[in-house]
Amino acid sequence: MIRALVTLALIASCASGPKLTPAATSQPVPELSFPLLGGTTWSSTTARGTIIVVDIWATYCKPCREAFPRLGRLAKAHPEIAVIGLSVDEEDEVVRRYLSEVPAAFSIARDRTLRVQQPPINVSALPTLIVVDKAGRVRFRRDDAKLADYDALPALIDQLAAER
Repeated sequence: MIRALVTLALIASCASGPKLTPAATSQPVPELSFPLLGGTTWSSTTARGTIIVVDIWATYCKPCREAFPRLGRLAKAHPEIAVIGLSVDEEDEVVRRYLSEVPAAFSIARDRTLRVQQPPINVSALPTLIVVDKAGRVRFRRDDAKLADYDALPALIDQLAAER
């Protein structure tokens, strides 16, 4: 009986998925400012006080394509948060064509010069998923994010929303 309970506890701990970094050990989000496809600018400082999900992606990234519907559902289910898809493609037209095939139900920003590959962000793999709490701290980051990371986002957002 005890062996069965220990086994169940181990399975539950492994299956619990991605976890938030504790607030006390989290780093502040660096200043991020990128043009949106619509012509305005998105900035992490103006979004302070809001939970932010930044998905760094490219049109040639197959896992990025698969993540879009999950991000769209998240944005619709949580209109109180900011969901930003940050494309690292060079050409706006390539991004627009892609979005005509794979619509985004969230804001799309552009990083044509790949600033996110440089310090302090240092993106090394796509997609990269970053979740920022209301105080502007990076509470979750996953380079080379998997679909399980996107599936875990609603629970992570609920945890952050419950924090005071």
